[in-house]
Amino acid sequence: MGPGRAPEPRSRIVVGPSLTVLVRALLLLAALIGGAVDAQSAHMSGAGRDIRKTVVADGIYQFMVMRDSYVRQLNSVVIVNEHDVLVFDTDTRPSTARLILAEIRKLTPKPVRYVVNSHWHPDHWSGNAVYLEAFPGVEIIATAKTRQLMQNVQNEWPVRFRAELQRAQAELEQEVRTGKQSDGTALTPAQRTEDEEDVRDYQSFVDEAVTLRRVLPTLSYVDELTLHYGGREFRFMEVLGDAEGTTVLYLPREKLLITGDTVSYPMPYINSQLSRHLASLKMLSRLDFAVLVPGHGPAFRDRQFLELEMSLIESVLVGTRAALKRGSISLEEIQKTVTAEELRETFTHHDADLERRFRDRVKFLVKGAVRELRGGQDLP
Repeated sequence: MGPGRAPEPRSRIVVGPSLTVLVRALLLLAALIGGAVDAQSAHMSGAGRDIRKTVVADGIYQFMVMRDSYVRQLNSVVIVNEHDVLVFDTDTRPSTARLILAEIRKLTPKPVRYVVNSHWHPDHWSGNAVYLEAFPGVEIIATAKTRQLMQNVQNEWPVRFRAELQRAQAELEQEVRTGKQSDGTALTPAQRTEDEEDVRDYQSFVDEAVTLRRVLPTLSYVDELTLHYGGREFRFMEVLGDAEGTTVLYLPREKLLITGDTVSYPMPYINSQLSRHLASLKMLSRLDFAVLVPGHGPAFRDRQFLELEMSLIESVLVGTRAALKRGSISLEEIQKTVTAEELRETFTHHDADLERRFRDRVKFLVKGAVRELRGGQDLP
């Protein structure tokens, strides 16, 4: 959870759409972009989760968690080596990590030797203790910056999650009392049932989040780390994603790129300087990869979504720079003129939920671009 913007919650009461809307939007955008890996996937359910396992390369599996109450969807990647297993990102809930660990044990009797945390946001490392308890010798890899940030923010989350739960409960109580949703429309019986289920699910998430054992990385690096291990070459690279000190993992022989939230689908998460994030994406685009697994969303077998994310950032930076050069002094004025409208349909294909999210995200990116181009200062 970044200091400027948290990953979007899945719960409708808290922010996001229903799971049905989410799945439909994911499938729609993947199909229309055309780059998603073919879904020869297994579905698992448990503890309120819908987890989808997809083979992305030989011995390499993507586990897509479709419901976890904190974010709309997230990924964990499992790499089975000659003698052991590497896991990239450990999810938001320990219970989710346990479900994935149970699937790993179905795949192979080999132990988990390495865990990688792409960055410090809680949906990427909250299951670390599950793997340490199961495999006491496991090494947990992250950048030195990520480890430092984990230490600095870990005590903040229980307070924040409890506050979000209280707000959701209050909003639900008001809906039930008034018979209206927050936008003024009538609260239907079906919508009330969905909202009540969302709040119960978020309550279960908070119950886990405030009691889980935080386990920090045991092996940290700066800039680059290469392991020739288990019959594979692992290249860990430090980049600026939606957090400082993000790790991306590249396997050159398999032509596989795992990006954490440096690439996120269907809308990019960008809490950092846009120009530096764009530089990270350009560096990744020069790698020879055949499959890209983002931090959130389906795996892609081409570069189209990566290029689309780069185009969005460039459009916002160019438009904001031009607006400032014209003498614009109001953030609202710049947000009205810098809309990245030329990319909207490619991102959304007229899906109502994605349309709303795209416009909100562009406004957020414009605010970040203004701050960057003004040396860290906001406009009124």
